[in-house]
Amino acid sequence: MSYGFWLVRRFLAPSIPAVGERVVLDKASSHHLLRVTGIAPGESVEIFDGRGVCAIAALITVVDGCAVLGVTQLGQPDALNADVHLVLAQLRASTLDGVLRMVTELGVASIQMISTERAVAKGDKRQRWERIVAAAAAQCGRVTVPIIRPPCSWAEGLEAQVGQRLALLPSAGFTARSDGALTLLVGPEGGFSAGEVEELAMAGWCAAGLGGLTLRADTAAVAAVVKYGGLSR
Repeated sequence: MSYGFWLVRRFLAPSIPAVGERVVLDKASSHHLLRVTGIAPGESVEIFDGRGVCAIAALITVVDGCAVLGVTQLGQPDALNADVHLVLAQLRASTLDGVLRMVTELGVASIQMISTERAVAKGDKRQRWERIVAAAAAQCGRVTVPIIRPPCSWAEGLEAQVGQRLALLPSAGFTARSDGALTLLVGPEGGFSAGEVEELAMAGWCAAGLGGLTLRADTAAVAAVVKYGGLSR
């Protein structure tokens, strides 16, 4: 959905009501709208609910620090590929933040962290990750926000995924993309261990490559979404 210069003035809303009705933004979105962007009463912005619905709405008033907007026009849903999912060994925060932003811009439907032998970073930081993907979705024009699934163990991750399952390995060649859902698995900075590679094969994962060079984990994650998931636009 594009409205020229309105494109960058997008804000996440709890829901999108009908034309003529009002919606109240939460504190974080209201602060960004009022203080960072400087929207004045009567000005229009784009709002989206993160689940596929968007609209144009005008700022009416502010109540207890929260922006109250009136919907003036409903928008069209975006056309992202809803069947591409990324399972990723947790990377260092400074690196992972960039991956989350870029794969959101490329249209992935969900992201999940998986435990691996050589992963350095640990911990469930879903609140942080959810803020990052929500901001990236607002910036790039997506109407949906990727689902951040709870981190899982190695065994759970191998068995729980659906659709065609591709594990990115430096030594593998290119693999044909099947129709339907796709799950991409990307390892940590140090790569998968030999034992993990064997377990991947035993669990039915197909090895997939990205060319002859050994890529950094963050580069591999983004390249895999582009190569096998397809660009979102």
